[in-house]
Amino acid sequence: MSGKTPLWIFSFVFLVLLLFLPVSTAEISYTFDIHEDGEDWYIIEYRTLLDSQSRVDEFNDFKLVVEGNSTHMTEFEANMHSIVSNAGIATSRPMTASDFDISVSEQNTATGHYGIVRYSFKWTHLAKVSGSSIILGDVFFGGQYISNGDTFIVKVPAGYKVSGTTPEPDVQRKDELIWNGPRTFNSGEPNITFIKETSWLLVAGILILLLVAGALIYLIKNSTGSSNSPVKPQQVVEVEHQKIVEVEPEELESPEPLQPYVSADSILESDEDMIISMLKESGGAMMQSGIVKNSGFSKSKTSSLLNKMVEDGLIQRVKKGRENLVRLV
Repeated sequence: MSGKTPLWIFSFVFLVLLLFLPVSTAEISYTFDIHEDGEDWYIIEYRTLLDSQSRVDEFNDFKLVVEGNSTHMTEFEANMHSIVSNAGIATSRPMTASDFDISVSEQNTATGHYGIVRYSFKWTHLAKVSGSSIILGDVFFGGQYISNGDTFIVKVPAGYKVSGTTPEPDVQRKDELIWNGPRTFNSGEPNITFIKETSWLLVAGILILLLVAGALIYLIKNSTGSSNSPVKPQQVVEVEHQKIVEVEPEELESPEPLQPYVSADSILESDEDMIISMLKESGGAMMQSGIVKNSGFSKSKTSSLLNKMVEDGLIQRVKKGRENLVRLV
């Protein structure tokens, strides 16, 4: 592990894990789950492969420490309260920490058996809400460092989209941004601005209402504007029917929705299953060039399939020299 020190926000949990678990062999994710109402969450998840009896024993010992020692939770709460208080002073924004939780569990995946330690708490006003925008970044004063194999994750608030981010993430999905270690962030980074999404259904609905209102005004004016010319009842029916037809043209209907891509997914399903099978047979990871060679797909088709699988959260792609390493999630 590098000699650089992780961000002060991470320090307590990192040091506790270092005392009991082989941190150098683990992957740690730091997740900031942002919400419009300011009820944000900070989650630290330590994930280690339990591939030997000694690691299983170390993990079980740590589990006993967490479950049988209330002091551990008390120290976690005290340290996080202090960190949040300092952050509130630095950003001139009132902040609180609550709903603390520590959980220890095990998980079987396609790539092995893992031990997972999860620290979390609610951090109000972690991000700055400014009108219709939410900005995350000023809380990361002083800069920070994440180690090789670790990830820094920011969840996009519901109903919002990313307007800008510095630096650019390694992976960007609709609902989250991911930076992979090793990486050093400058003070105030990552800095992300979220803006509200505009629903096309809302826009279409407003346009339809305006068009219908205009058509009704036109009907009223024309039905009361001229009464000198005698009109037979049958003619009235025909004219009114014609006017009704005129206010229901194709342009008043809501825009035809984009063709769903479900059919495309079903077409790609067997190809994705083939890639997943190859990854499982290779121990959960494989170079992208190997997938091209073993599948018989073209480079462009393979790249398109892998992009979609990354978006679906099935795999991760990590840059290894000039190639990409593909591994199961």
